[in-house]
Amino acid sequence: MTLAGQLLGNGTRLVRVLGHGSHSVVYLAVTGRGQVRAVKLFPPELSAFAAREYEHGAGLLHPRLAPVLGQERIGAQPALLMAYARGAVLFERYRRRPALQRERQAYLLTLVHLLEALAYLHERGVLHRDVKPDNIVVEEDGSAKLVDYDLSGPLGEDPGGAVRIGTPAFQSPEASRGERQGPESDLYSVGVLLFWGLHGQLPEPGEPAPQLADPLVRLQDHLLDPDRTARPHDAAQVRRELLHLVEGTLF
Repeated sequence: MTLAGQLLGNGTRLVRVLGHGSHSVVYLAVTGRGQVRAVKLFPPELSAFAAREYEHGAGLLHPRLAPVLGQERIGAQPALLMAYARGAVLFERYRRRPALQRERQAYLLTLVHLLEALAYLHERGVLHRDVKPDNIVVEEDGSAKLVDYDLSGPLGEDPGGAVRIGTPAFQSPEASRGERQGPESDLYSVGVLLFWGLHGQLPEPGEPAPQLADPLVRLQDHLLDPDRTARPHDAAQVRRELLHLVEGTLF
């Protein structure tokens, strides 16, 4: 049942459903002053889950992130008021594939912005832990924002086997094993997105990547190294390496 038209306690009105997450429904909303927002609505039994996302998503002051702005309720349901990210999710934005062959400059900008967002989060001691196309909102020119912190957590947190720690197609080997994660785990997911941009398909475990003469293949292989100790762990450094590899073709 849709709750479009409902008011939050602060006067923000829900307008229409934007999408569904694994634990929530996200609405487009408008404040009493006419500001566009996103509102994530959780079932009552997930109040602690909503509070955890607020803890990790509030106070994020970076142009490549959509922060959580406040906590609200609609009846018994917890709600998070969030900055609205304009654009389309990554797979919808890049329908012409492979993106790095069809829209190279735009897709490179998306990757640069994603790495900037991750560098900021990691500096704050937070892992995103669910870097995937649905959580990257992209504008027409390739400008991007990373959203959704429902799986985020502190560096080195023990998942305890009970916490969902990512989306299988994009998660690192250590995440799939339920182990502690670090910055290199988020960067593995960036490697999957780089692979998709280069080849127009997701990597198949155990299958060799298609041969491609592109300077970014080296970075792709480095990010996808199954040995986490051999993988990059600094998002800012990966951004610099990406820019070096495509020097003169991005800006």
